[in-house]
Amino acid sequence: MHNIDINVNVMTPGPEMEMVRKARETLGEGGLKSVRFPEPLESAFDEYYREKTLKHVRVALLTGFILYAVFGLVDGLLLPADRAHMWFIRYAVVCPTVMAGLAFTYFPHLRCFMQPVVSLVMLVGSLGIVSMVYYDPTPTKNYYYSGILLLIMGAFTFVSLRLRYAVCWALATTLAYEAVAIFFNHTDVTILIQNTFSIVATIIIGAFSNSLMENYLRRDFLNANLLEYENRQLQNATLELRRLSISDPLTSLGNRRHFEVMLDQEWLRAVRSEAPIALIFFDIDFFKFFNDNYGHQAGDNCLKLVAQELGGFARRPGDTAARYGGEEFVLLLSGVGLDDAAAIAESCRKAVEALQIPHSHSPVARVVTVSAGVAAMCPDRDASRSQLVEAADKALYRAKLKGRNRVVSSKKEPGKRVRQVYPHAVN
Repeated sequence: MHNIDINVNVMTPGPEMEMVRKARETLGEGGLKSVRFPEPLESAFDEYYREKTLKHVRVALLTGFILYAVFGLVDGLLLPADRAHMWFIRYAVVCPTVMAGLAFTYFPHLRCFMQPVVSLVMLVGSLGIVSMVYYDPTPTKNYYYSGILLLIMGAFTFVSLRLRYAVCWALATTLAYEAVAIFFNHTDVTILIQNTFSIVATIIIGAFSNSLMENYLRRDFLNANLLEYENRQLQNATLELRRLSISDPLTSLGNRRHFEVMLDQEWLRAVRSEAPIALIFFDIDFFKFFNDNYGHQAGDNCLKLVAQELGGFARRPGDTAARYGGEEFVLLLSGVGLDDAAAIAESCRKAVEALQIPHSHSPVARVVTVSAGVAAMCPDRDASRSQLVEAADKALYRAKLKGRNRVVSSKKEPGKRVRQVYPHAVN
C-alpha cells in the first residue's frame, strides 16, 4: 500500500501511569499499613488479586474440606461424645458449604463476589467449631478450641482473604466463641482469659501476615503495570525507528530502501505464481527550475502533493509507492501487465497535471507535470530484478527525450510474454 504498513502510536506517560508511580512510591513497607489505590487502579488490583490467589483459594478450600471431614474420626474418640450433633455439623452443614464455595470459584462471571463468598464459607466453618465447643463433653469444654486458632491462621494466610474480610470474620468468630463460653458453657474465667488472649494474639499475627502479603501483591501489581507500560514504550520506539528507517519523512511514502525490500518480496511472489510484475518510474519535470524560482519550501509542498496523488494508485497489498530519490518516485504493481501498467501511469500523469500546481518556468506546461517510464515482465528464476528496474529507468529516460509530460513503455523482452492477469482498476 502507499502508506507504510506500520501503525505507531508512541505513548507518553498518561495520568494512569503517573497514578501507578505515585501509588508505588506511597506503598508502605509491610505491616498493617492500610493502602488503597485510587480508582480505577483499585478495581484493577481487585481483579488482579482474585486471579493471583484463585489457585490458593481452591487448594485451601479443598484442604479444609478434607481436614474437616477427617477430624470426624476424633469425634469418635470422645466418650461420651454427642457424635450425632458433631457429625451433623461436619457432614451435613460445613462440608457441603465448603464444597459449594469451591464450586463457586469455577464460575468466572461470579468471581467478583469470591471474597464475600469465601468469608461466608469460613464463617460457617468457624461457627461449626464454636457449636462443637458447645457440645464438647469434656469438663473444660476446651477440646475443640484449637480448631478456632487453626481457622484464624488459615483465613489470614492460606485462604488469601483480604484483610478487611479476614478481620470482620475473625471478630464475628471471636464474639460467637465468647458468647458460647460465657453464657452457655460457663467456662472457667482463667481458661476463658487464656483462650481469649490466644485468639486475639493469633488475629494480630494473622493480620500482620495478611497485610504483608497484600502489600507484596500490590507492589507486584504496580511493578507488572509499569513493566507492561515500559515494554509497550520499547515496542513503540522500535516500531518508530523501523518506520523512520523505511519511510521518507517529507512525503510519508516509503523510501528507496522500503521499495527495494518490497521489490524483493513481490519479485519472489511473482516467480512462484508466474504472475507479471510492473514498475513505473516518475520524474517531476523541470523540478530544479521550480525549486530555484519558487523556493525550497514550495518545492517541498510540491513533492508532498505529487506523492499523495501517486500514492493513491497503490491500492492493493502488493502495490508500493515510494520516493526513489529527489524528485523521482516509483510505483510497484503486482499482478499487472505492461498495458495495464501504462494505463495506470497515464492516469497518474493526468492526476498530477490536474493538481494545477503553478510552474511558470516549465517549458512544457504552465503547471507541474511528470514523466513516466513503464516496464513489466513475468519473472522466472533466471531473470534479475535489476532488469525490471533498468527497463523502467530507460523508458523514463526516453520519455524525457521525447519532450516530457508523457508516458513511455519499455519494449517487451524477446521470449517474454507478459500475461494480463489480476486486472488493476484504472482511474
